[in-house]
Amino acid sequence: MRLAIFVDQVFRREGDTLSTDEPYILFPASFIESVDEIVFIGREARQAGRGPYVLDHPAITLCPLPYYPNLYQLWRLSPRTFLEIRRRISEQARSWDAILIGGPHPIGQMIAKECIALGVPVGLVVRQNLVQQMGAHRGLKRLAAMAAARALDWHFKRLARDRTVFTVGGDLTREYRRFSNRVHEHMPCLMRDAQLRTFAEMCSGSDPTRLICVGRLAPEKGHQVLLEALAHLKQRGVRCHLEVVGTGPLEPELKARSMTLGLSDTVTFHGFVSYGPALFELYRQAGALVLPSFTEGFPQVINESLCIGLPTIATAVGGIPLFLTDEETAMLVPPGDVAALAGAIEQVVRRPELRERLRSNGRKLMVDNTLEANRERMIGVLHAEVFKTA
Repeated sequence: MRLAIFVDQVFRREGDTLSTDEPYILFPASFIESVDEIVFIGREARQAGRGPYVLDHPAITLCPLPYYPNLYQLWRLSPRTFLEIRRRISEQARSWDAILIGGPHPIGQMIAKECIALGVPVGLVVRQNLVQQMGAHRGLKRLAAMAAARALDWHFKRLARDRTVFTVGGDLTREYRRFSNRVHEHMPCLMRDAQLRTFAEMCSGSDPTRLICVGRLAPEKGHQVLLEALAHLKQRGVRCHLEVVGTGPLEPELKARSMTLGLSDTVTFHGFVSYGPALFELYRQAGALVLPSFTEGFPQVINESLCIGLPTIATAVGGIPLFLTDEETAMLVPPGDVAALAGAIEQVVRRPELRERLRSNGRKLMVDNTLEANRERMIGVLHAEVFKTA
């Protein structure tokens, strides 16, 4: 079985080595344990190099697309670029038994239509609400982004009609079930069974006031709300230290805001830390993970924190409230609510029995939701609904 997968990532080459910068790739790459060959479809970096996530299996290959910096820059591409993409897909697609398309994404939709015309079975993967994500931007950029997101969302839902769709979170699942009766909830966890067993022997940090927030520094991630909550707690005599892991366009603004709020000595910006030992060590030193996002699918960092036994505080958005239970497996708060976020952090800091309950229940929850467990559920659906039409 030869499975093609479109992901909007940049792939890098160094000799014969294929790699990328985004850890999500580890989940679909693991499908090679259940299929004969995987062909990733994505942008190829212009210069040789190696990212932190190496795809070193001989049966994993790349159908390279022309490079573009990001989704916002697509409009600058020459029409010839889109013709070249169609040519590359049409040349290779006849050898694919099925294809998974991540979206909504204009290139992904174009590839899907080309594959449908060639008779290649198509499945869709929707990991986040694009309209909500674009709504977190500000000014004129927000208006343009929202208009484009609504158009992409509408076209992707039309594409989903009567097809197999994997969605992250209850809201997306309900939306797409209006268009297909083959919609399946999906959680792309990167933690393997062996890692879970290793983490079960670890202890998170002993200092509950040491917090960690991991994610891209972008408007939809809610870092501004977290800084305001920390300032609120400081005024009440609860002094926390925050480790911020990640990079993004808001980094200068967030650093400036932390200084304005008098938090510069209690907030550390680590920049990018790759998935692996360095990140796990930061988790182990922390007393709690805080995720203040305005919109999410189901963030990988929650899987990581639960496996490690790190108490988790998150906003009740996307797939988070469907998977987690307030005060049992995590502390859940409304997005954008500074007072509620500060209150949840204070409870975790002051109540050792709450921290222990969250730590124990979180690990138990992940036993049936490791990479292997979620992959096998997804592969089972593909065999039942997609591969059988090949």
